[in-house]
Amino acid sequence: MRNVYIAGAGRLPFKSKYPLNYQELALEAAKLALGDAQAAKADVDSVVYSIYNDLLLRQGTPDVMLHEYLGFSGKPAQRVTQGAATGGYAFKAAYADIASGLSDVCLLIAVQKALDVTEQTAGQRGDAALTAENWTLDATWDMPFAQQPWALILNRYIARYGEPTPDDLAAIAVKNRGNAVLNEFAQLRTPVTLDEVLNARLVGAPTTMYESCLYSETAAAVLLISDKARASLPRRLRVAGVGTCHADGVAWTKDSSDPGIPSVGGSVSRAYAMAGITDPTTQVDLFEVHDLTTGVELITYEELGLAPRGAATKLLRSGQTQRDGATPVNVSGGRIAAGHIAGASAVFSISEVTDQLLGRAGAHQISTPKGVGVVSSTGGAGLSLGAAAVLTR
Repeated sequence: MRNVYIAGAGRLPFKSKYPLNYQELALEAAKLALGDAQAAKADVDSVVYSIYNDLLLRQGTPDVMLHEYLGFSGKPAQRVTQGAATGGYAFKAAYADIASGLSDVCLLIAVQKALDVTEQTAGQRGDAALTAENWTLDATWDMPFAQQPWALILNRYIARYGEPTPDDLAAIAVKNRGNAVLNEFAQLRTPVTLDEVLNARLVGAPTTMYESCLYSETAAAVLLISDKARASLPRRLRVAGVGTCHADGVAWTKDSSDPGIPSVGGSVSRAYAMAGITDPTTQVDLFEVHDLTTGVELITYEELGLAPRGAATKLLRSGQTQRDGATPVNVSGGRIAAGHIAGASAVFSISEVTDQLLGRAGAHQISTPKGVGVVSSTGGAGLSLGAAAVLTR
């Protein structure tokens, strides 16, 4: 396979709602990525669209409409949707387009609106957004969608290992909220105390509201290129490894093995193998992961290889996942504080790691002496989908 490089990346801040439609958001993100690479629209050979939910966009074929709107008619394109792991899968699709030789320049555009659709009975946008999700997921779990499935995963872990405690879980929220204070792209830039997290409304025991991800809108884009692309285009970072994994949904599994999130472990192990990562605790500068809840982040530590099975809480208490720790996790603020919407979040994270490795993350910049960053995302029913990427300077 051919080498694949990131030539440019751009993202819009996460917001609760933008006064723009999804086409306008996508255009702004595309302009940022192309501008970062000093590339023109004519340089683009192909496009990959990372779009999660049609219902929330009120458009059954958003990629078709978007391709024409952006002026890419006549160029090959594909749309990827894989739950909250959509962005990670789309990044792999764009990578494959370059690595296979099908394209020399591929533009990945991720966009998702969340609150443009209104539920007629209640007349509220939020109700409509959850209804769009519930059409599929309530029927799967026979329980209200939102935190319950992720609480099942966490409670299975606690039943096996006797931890984390509520204080441990709240500490992750405090960490991520604190990180977001410095991030100009974050939606929620106010710190929170341990007591405030613990006393917040319980949404799926033991998870409280402040331990849950935000509901956001944004767009992000990445320009991937090959060695054969125009010489003047920058090769800022190399995509050293990618991986995906479609596993059983851990929310309802009867597997008696150690509780975890196999989709994350499977995708990360494939990305590590491609990149030659054998010890992520010493070879990687930072990790951006899918903290749908604080419990999901904690269990992900083990799937990333940062701690042995059952030792994620010990890792958390050691301080190593803090922004100044040995293995910083979610220096952006993560889904809990930077923001989250399926389809765009993982590509936002790619842009975050790109900025960190290039030393242009502004006030929330951390030291990256190794020049290696990892992005992990998961989603789908019961976290059955996982995607990962390793970026190197």
